[in-house]
Amino acid sequence: MSTDTQQAPTAARRLPTRRLVATGVVMLVGYWSVARGSMVGAIGAVAADGSWRDGQGQPTTEAPLTYAIELGPSPLIVVIVLASLILAWATREVRGRLAWLAPSCEMAAIVVPVLAAIATFAWIHGFDPAWTSEVSITAPWWARSSIAIDHLR
Repeated sequence: MSTDTQQAPTAARRLPTRRLVATGVVMLVGYWSVARGSMVGAIGAVAADGSWRDGQGQPTTEAPLTYAIELGPSPLIVVIVLASLILAWATREVRGRLAWLAPSCEMAAIVVPVLAAIATFAWIHGFDPAWTSEVSITAPWWARSSIAIDHLR
């Protein structure tokens, strides 16, 4: 066998560094621009005469509560994507029983930010607009979040 014939199977299995870098850039830029959401609401309102109304429409002397939720991309997801791509790059020439590792890490670098963006979208759209002050708002762990609760002004 010649040297060219022996190296052909090796070159075919190896993940190119350029492909890993391109995957990382595309996924991180895409995730950072898509994984965002916000929502605002109030429990009550201001009546036509300027008086306060609670969530059931009854007059009240206290200003109703408002909430503002903003979700953004998480640095944790960025670290997971980068770690997956670094592991894929480090194991791109592994043969034998661990030959699955590099392609799996590359796939994880694609799947994790896509799932995080979908979950952020679903969390925002699944939030109950009929929120009451007795229930705390728990932000999802996979997103950077900002939650503000204040009185209507």
